[in-house]
Amino acid sequence: MEAAIVSASTGVMRSLLAKLTNLLGGEYKLLKWLRREMEFLESELRSMSIFLERLEDTQKLHPQMKDWRDRVRELAYDIEDCIDDFILQLDSKVGFGQKLLASRRIGHMIRELKARVMEESERQRRYMLDGLASGPSVRVKVDPRLSALYVDEDRLVGIDAPRDEIIGRLLDKRRSASAKQVMTISIVGCGGLGKTTLANQIYCKIKGKFECAAFVSVFQNPNTKKVLTNILSQVATTAAVEDDEQAIINKLREYLSDKRYIVIVDDIWDMQIWKFIECALVKNCRGSRIITTTRIHDIAKLCCSSHGDYIYEMKPLGVIDSKILFDKRIFDPEERRPPQLTEVSEEILKKCGGLPLAIISISSLLASKPKSKDQWDRVKVSLSSTLERTPDIETMEWVLSLSYSDLPNHLKTCLLYLSIFPEGYEINRERLVSRWIAEGFIYKKHGQNPYEVGGSYFNELVNRSLIQPANIKPDGQTNACRVDDTVHDFIVSMSVEENFVTLFGGSKLVPRSHGKVRRLSIQNGGIQENIITSTHLVTSSQVRSLTLFAVEMPYLLGFGMLRVLDLEDCYALEDHHLTNLERLVQLRYLSIKTSPISELPKQIGQLQYLETLDLRATGVQELSSTIGRLKSLVRLFVDYHVKLPKEISNMHALEELTSFSALMYSPDFLKELGQLTNMRVLRVICDCDGFKGDAGSCLENLASSLCNLGTSNLHSLFVDINGYGEDNFSLDTWQPVPSRLRFSIDRWCPINKIPNWVGSLINLEELVLYVNKIWQEDFELLGHMPALSSLTIYSNTALQGRIIISGFHSTKFFKFYCNPAGLTFDAGSLLKLECLDVIMNVFNTKSSNGSFDFGIQYLTNLRNVYIQLDCNGSTGGELEAAKASIKSSVNKLPGQPKLNLSTLNENMLVHEEAN
Repeated sequence: MEAAIVSASTGVMRSLLAKLTNLLGGEYKLLKWLRREMEFLESELRSMSIFLERLEDTQKLHPQMKDWRDRVRELAYDIEDCIDDFILQLDSKVGFGQKLLASRRIGHMIRELKARVMEESERQRRYMLDGLASGPSVRVKVDPRLSALYVDEDRLVGIDAPRDEIIGRLLDKRRSASAKQVMTISIVGCGGLGKTTLANQIYCKIKGKFECAAFVSVFQNPNTKKVLTNILSQVATTAAVEDDEQAIINKLREYLSDKRYIVIVDDIWDMQIWKFIECALVKNCRGSRIITTTRIHDIAKLCCSSHGDYIYEMKPLGVIDSKILFDKRIFDPEERRPPQLTEVSEEILKKCGGLPLAIISISSLLASKPKSKDQWDRVKVSLSSTLERTPDIETMEWVLSLSYSDLPNHLKTCLLYLSIFPEGYEINRERLVSRWIAEGFIYKKHGQNPYEVGGSYFNELVNRSLIQPANIKPDGQTNACRVDDTVHDFIVSMSVEENFVTLFGGSKLVPRSHGKVRRLSIQNGGIQENIITSTHLVTSSQVRSLTLFAVEMPYLLGFGMLRVLDLEDCYALEDHHLTNLERLVQLRYLSIKTSPISELPKQIGQLQYLETLDLRATGVQELSSTIGRLKSLVRLFVDYHVKLPKEISNMHALEELTSFSALMYSPDFLKELGQLTNMRVLRVICDCDGFKGDAGSCLENLASSLCNLGTSNLHSLFVDINGYGEDNFSLDTWQPVPSRLRFSIDRWCPINKIPNWVGSLINLEELVLYVNKIWQEDFELLGHMPALSSLTIYSNTALQGRIIISGFHSTKFFKFYCNPAGLTFDAGSLLKLECLDVIMNVFNTKSSNGSFDFGIQYLTNLRNVYIQLDCNGSTGGELEAAKASIKSSVNKLPGQPKLNLSTLNENMLVHEEAN
């Protein structure tokens, strides 16, 4: 991955150098003396940048080196502010005289900054900082995870259920065909959940049932040869020591080929390491078992790539188990927790988030203190302020730091940025990625859309168990995330140390140790204006990112360098608070979502760099024509009732428009929409209820534009059509060909039939349709679509009897809601399906011989099953037989998916006596 242009470690140095190169490239006519000053700056800063990049991967900096790095980083911010101001003046439509004055003013500032650059260059030479890139030697800590291998069983809490579940899978004799094959179970979860402890307990319980056994810990920077030798020494105690890795692998394969073995490979961080180890674990037919543990979901998937393998996701302890573990570490067996400590202990436990390591670390700290409310309150406060530093707390932070240090630098920056949001806050994926882009954290690599790159960053943080997915759809799409409290405290402390984010309010006031405020987050409670503008805490002219969480709005005029202004959920916001908004000329991201703002300043068109504008759930009814001047606007989020100006057709950079009501506009407007050929995501509302014009003509014009967009860059299309006669509405003339398509037609007005051209969309990944009537041939058409990953169909009616589902070789999510449809799945179909969500009519699914074989047993990759059984026309006995058949089929599946089985229309059961 290319380096991000802005990062927590190097600041804006790369961004600054790119702008200086642009300035000196000939596009701008600079005065000779000013050009010389700029060239000197570029030369010196480029040397500094090379040195800063060397420091990015250094985990521990010498104090003098760290001080120099911080000074240079702050200097780069100040120079970029100056350069941005200068470029703005050069690009403005002012006369030569004014530009000359601007050049002289900037020149004076450049000379001052040049002096600072020379000072820092001299400081680097004077103290010979090149030799201090790494910090002084420190005492190497004993890995705290080793203690998990020797913990007494009676001190463990909440481990019985997961241990017994995994053992049940490992030793399940019901699967006679697969029991002899090698099975791998991967335990995955974030640091501190107890993966090593769980794996070791399983190992101790069942290793005696195998001919040979080994438990090895890989850790973060493993020696592959040492790991392989360790396995060999445990399974074959008399084996000779080999010098070559390949020789060790061959020796292991030879020895294990005819043995029933169990091997635990703990704490895998790297895919390549697993591939080496896997080569040595020969796949015999003796019923051998492998258990791996990892923090990274992709590694868990790699380990469990064979049929019958299973991924076990570790969950935090529940409230009851958390209390039991907490009390066990502090109180004697016969001692009870004093009532006065109940409230504070629950608050502390909430912060632990069910992480056993966090609970053990904090309870060990409390055990060393007097059992008084005052003392415990101090510990609670100190946990957030990071003032308390005991070996136990340091152990917890050290475990978290392992995950952090393993991240590439661009992901470290994106993770630290989450400290802007309060504890427990649900962070919308769309909001977060748009902000990352505005801040310059996303490298705009050729051929890749920055939003897609940002989405991959988000997924990687979820994959590494550093953020928790939230608002998960049945098809597995994650629309938001949360940060565990212990992880949140860790990244807050890291952000403060790096002077990356400054926090005010909320549950803590986090002081800055040095430097200027660049990213400011104000949380909870009112804030007086003088705190923002008149104290030494914040100089508003240097703030680049301002985020408010339901607090009083500061005066905007002083925030001239803002790139990000996020006022989402600020319920006390009023129109006058946005006065002078147009003066924030560097703004890239503006959100007033879910606020009572009713009107934007008419001068908003002056924000020439604005990329994202979010006005959803506000009082705004109409946008000014000046919106059309926002040449850089990429994402515009509005509610369907907001009237857009005709000038919207001038915004050729627009990639996402959500949403607009098509029938509010003239036919010409709808035609010109097709000119926005960079459009990737579009949501259109066609509300025909009460519309007195020619809805059909409007829809034709809209369809023409959508077809044009479909042949360009359109990625996702959402169409909601309400109140239009089903006999008059058809998709037959619509032929957009985006790589992904989503039609969402209101259930009261479904399309008449699925058009044949849908089958020609060979790159189609996602499809959602509301269809008046569904036929067998419709599923045959859809089943041959090679890239279709997600299918959702709602239908009013279907043919009587069974619908046979076959094909769908790429589909992972299948949802079909229709009464009274019966379903059955062919062998060989939907082999990649992970989630099945259907309504099935019992009577119509019954086969001619009266059996209820749905074919679910063929869907071998299933993880989640949601089935609603429609009882209409069937007897109670048939309903119970159908339920039994489904449960039996699901239980036979190798992944043992979660089953959610419910019934519909039980009052319409046919009495068996009547038959």
